[in-house]
Amino acid sequence: MIMLTILTVLFSLFFIGLTGWTITTYVTKEEFQKLIKEELSNMFEITKMFFVSIKSLIQLLIKASFPSVLDESIEIDDQLLKFVPKTSDKQEENKAA
Repeated sequence: MIMLTILTVLFSLFFIGLTGWTITTYVTKEEFQKLIKEELSNMFEITKMFFVSIKSLIQLLIKASFPSVLDESIEIDDQLLKFVPKTSDKQEENKAA
């Protein structure tokens, strides 16, 4: 219990320190503002996709665990399917050969 509290405090201090450092650098160093915006935008997109993936995983687990209770309406989000590359017939033939 104490170890969990220590880890929580350390994580919180790290997050607060990183936030303060980011804000300070953003305000004082104008040449880095664009790069900081890009990195924060990347972090936001990654976080958004992480939560979409968690949601899809939970849906799949529910579907697998309770097939008789749920109908077939639960599907994988279309956003996740964008990341699956489409293969042409020629590529599939090359893989088979």
